This record gives sequence, C-alpha cells and structure tokens, in this order.
Amino acid sequence: MKNTKIKVAEMFAGVGGFHLGLKNASPDFEVIWANQYEPSRKNQFAFNIYQKQFPETKLTNDDFSKIDKTRIPDMDLLVGGFPCQDYSVAASGAKGIEGKKGVLWWDIRNTIEVKKPEYIFLENVDRLLSSPGVTKDQPGRDFGIMLRTLSDLGYGVTWKMINASDYGFPQKRRRTFIFAFRKDSNFMEDMKKINLESKDEICSFLTDMPPLSSTLANEEIHEFEEISLVDQLELKDFSDNFRVKGGFRKTGFMIEGHAYMANYQPITRPQWTLGMIIKPNIKDESLYLSTEQKKKFIDLKAGFRTIKTSKKGHSYKYGMGAIAYPDKLDQPARTMVTSEHTISRMSHVVADPGTGNPRLISPEEAELINMFPEGWTKMEGVSNSNRYFAMGNALVVGLVTEIGKEIYRLFKLE
Repeated sequence: MKNTKIKVAEMFAGVGGFHLGLKNASPDFEVIWANQYEPSRKNQFAFNIYQKQFPETKLTNDDFSKIDKTRIPDMDLLVGGFPCQDYSVAASGAKGIEGKKGVLWWDIRNTIEVKKPEYIFLENVDRLLSSPGVTKDQPGRDFGIMLRTLSDLGYGVTWKMINASDYGFPQKRRRTFIFAFRKDSNFMEDMKKINLESKDEICSFLTDMPPLSSTLANEEIHEFEEISLVDQLELKDFSDNFRVKGGFRKTGFMIEGHAYMANYQPITRPQWTLGMIIKPNIKDESLYLSTEQKKKFIDLKAGFRTIKTSKKGHSYKYGMGAIAYPDKLDQPARTMVTSEHTISRMSHVVADPGTGNPRLISPEEAELINMFPEGWTKMEGVSNSNRYFAMGNALVVGLVTEIGKEIYRLFKLE
C-alpha cells in the first residue's frame, strides 16, 4: 500500500459521516463512489448536503436496491451505515431482516460478492445483536444471518457494540460496528494464529482488535461464549432455526463459521459534556419554550408505569423511566433523534447558559454533538427540520475517525 490511496465506496452515505471520519483519520482514504437516497422524499436534502461538502466524489442518488452492483467502481474498503428502521427500538412492528428496509442487507451482500473489497466497515443500531428481539422465538437471528453470509463469501468478522460517550465522545449513542476482512488479508492470517482452544488468548484478542480496540488498558471481558454458524448447511435452514439465547454479546469475532463473543466493561475516558457544546444567549426565539410547551415537556419527560394486555390476552407491565428535564449539562448528550426539533419525549431541552431559559438545541449544536463542523448541513433548500433529521441519522464522526485509524494501520500492513 506504499504511496497509494485506499479506495473507498460508501453506501447509505447520509451527509458524509463515514467520509469525513475517514478523511480525518488519514488523507490516504479516497472515497471514489457514494450513494445516498432517501425513499419517499422529493427533497433529497442529505444527497444535496453530501454533494456540496464532497464535490469531487462520484455521488449517485438512486435506490440502492436497483443499482447494478457491477457498475460500482472497484474499492479496497466498503463502508455504510445501512438502514436501521427495522431494528430500531424506536420503530413499531419491527420485522428485522425481513422488513421492508432490512432486505437491503441482501444488496450489501451482492455488492460484496461482486466487488470483493479487502475490508468492510458497517454500522447499525445496538439492537441488531438481538434482532428480531429477545422476546421473539429467534433472538440474534438477523445478525447471525449477516455473519453466516459473510462467512460464506470468504470473510472473517469482528464486531463491537459501542457507546460513544464511554470513549470520551459527546453523545450517549450506542451503535454496533462491524468490521469484515477477506480471507486472503494479512489480518485474517493473523487471526488464524489465535489458539481457539485457549479462552485467555481469545479474550486477549477481543480487547485488542478493531473496531475500536482498548487503547488505555485491557477491558474487562466476561460472559464468554462460542457458537457455530455452520450447523445448518443451508441458509434457509439457518434462517428458520438459528437463535442465540439473549442475542449476541457486545463484542466478538467470527472466523470460518465459528463466533467467539463476550460482553465487556469499557475502560472509560473523561467525559465530553453537553455543557461544552451548548452556546449561551442563543438569539433564535423559536427555540425557547412557551409556557404551554414547558408543561407538555414536563409531562412527556416524566416516567410512567401501566399494565397492558397482549393480543393473546396476557397482562404485562409496561413503562418508561423519567428523562431529566432540562438535560444535564454536566453529562454527554443523549442519543440524537430525527425529531429533535419537536415537542417530544426524546428531544433535548437545555437551560440556556446565558438566559437560564429552557430551549431546544439549535441545528448547529446538533451538528457539534455528532462532531461535524458547525454549519455542515446549512445550505439553501435545506430546512432546520431537515438538518435535525440528518443529525438524528448521522454517525459520531470522531468515533469513525478513531476506528478509521485502526483500519488504516491494517491497510499499511498489507
């Protein structure tokens, strides 16, 4: 890889979180092709923002499921935060990999089969590891299918569910990061040297592997488990029968159809708090709450408990815990949501540090919480509502940069 660019293709590109994060990791990452398409939207504002920020990248605005995968340029690294609506706890009637957007996994699979990138770097919600849900008949099935199909294509995989705030980033955003590597890569050769009969050696590797190795000290590994992904030879049998009690653990790796996984306790870094981002004396009066809005937020943020009845007639407890009102400025931000600008339970409300009055966060503050440069999404034809939506779907850029540096080191060893 001496003196050569690392060619990157980006699926489901959003407003460029992967692109910006990788560029910050090394200028040797060159995004040669990207696709961004938001179904059912006339205004393709995320596409427009990406195009404005990265005019040199060949960017397409097509439904990814309809793209001829052979026409995507050859790449060294394939990245993407693929659609998560079917896995997200915020969605109702989640259907996992069989859902309307979940089927896009098969388009990702087909892209990998055709283009055979050396490395793959993907992101999804934390719930992916247990999807379609621990209360369903097959917890872990969806992620198991992903691991199994990658194995069938000749790839090994590492994964880690990461709360960005644990590692000193300004948002409590939990996401599953997936790193896959081709069977002829040096990284795969190094993995084959692990003594898979030694729990100590496996757990040592778990603390030192991308995505995001422990850079301060060995993280505490517990609840270790090994599981086979090749007991059912046919993928349909696998899909019909595979399950993992409680879902997949927070971190693990898969090699030649066998997964080794564990939960972990992160070695946390100093916090980057909301108070370090929120600006005093914001002049936009529309962000400040009226008396009626304050009352609505107080009700929405309060916790509640109730009894519901299932379709089969069983009663069960249901409830939600209280959310701080206003949000604590000495803590990292909570997870950003696409409806951040609305009067809803999940929207951030802060006491303006200058006026002391409660208000919503500004679009610029939303960008900074995701570690984008201030004003990244501001352009003609993009409303503030669009800007909040884009940030609710975005990555924490600094976390991508840190993982990108690890991937860059692996490329340089090839």
